[in-house]
Amino acid sequence: MQIREVGVVLRNLLFGANLDSMLGVANPRQAYYYVAESRFLYKCLFPKKGLPEKRVWEMMGADRVPVVLSTRSANHWFHSVPSYAADLVSMCMLCQLAKPKVILEIGTLYGSGALHWALNAPEAEVYTLDLPPKTAPSLATTHVDRDEVGRHASGRPMEFEGMPEAKRIHCLYGDSATYDFSRFSGQVDLLFIDGAHSYQYVRNDTLRTLPCCKPGSVIAWHDYGRVGFNGVSKWLHEFSKQGRAIYRIPGGSLAYTKV
Repeated sequence: MQIREVGVVLRNLLFGANLDSMLGVANPRQAYYYVAESRFLYKCLFPKKGLPEKRVWEMMGADRVPVVLSTRSANHWFHSVPSYAADLVSMCMLCQLAKPKVILEIGTLYGSGALHWALNAPEAEVYTLDLPPKTAPSLATTHVDRDEVGRHASGRPMEFEGMPEAKRIHCLYGDSATYDFSRFSGQVDLLFIDGAHSYQYVRNDTLRTLPCCKPGSVIAWHDYGRVGFNGVSKWLHEFSKQGRAIYRIPGGSLAYTKV
């Protein structure tokens, strides 16, 4: 690297980023997200440890993957932080390539994920589980989870309401820590875990739904590596040491494996 380029890097580090960060003090919520995303991007650019990176099409052995995005609900993913868009597109790719007939999702929120599962798996029945309104989680949760529970209780309509895909999306209600998943035993082709993000919940949700998965099915977890969702990373690092090949997508927070 030339001396001039080094000087530009040092200038941006010492003045650009730091001064911009100070301007964010006037908006604490945005400042929090700025710092959290900066740390996430740093770990993506300078990985020291963690899950190996692999693009979805590389693991699934494909050279062309058409995906379907809903302009109604993709706004939840396509916003000022581009890593979430990478997550959504990779989720849709998994769905297209796995060609699932039964999809089980933990963590419905507003139904954006469930709608995209249904759009990209036109023959699948999508089952999505979330806490009933005014119900407290039984295990430890993160601050971000508690904020999401509060917003979920607002009664906002599901984003798939009125869509043709809605007839294949089945909303389930209960706490994933205690929900009876036995009806899905050995039937699930694609499992998506995006409920509470504490270590206790992610571990619980993985182990309790693993018997639901068919051999060759796909499991995906959201928010790997993100600040404030540290339980996801902690559990997946532990789970991968049990001999499981778990990958993360480059530049995003989606982790996945084949059963």
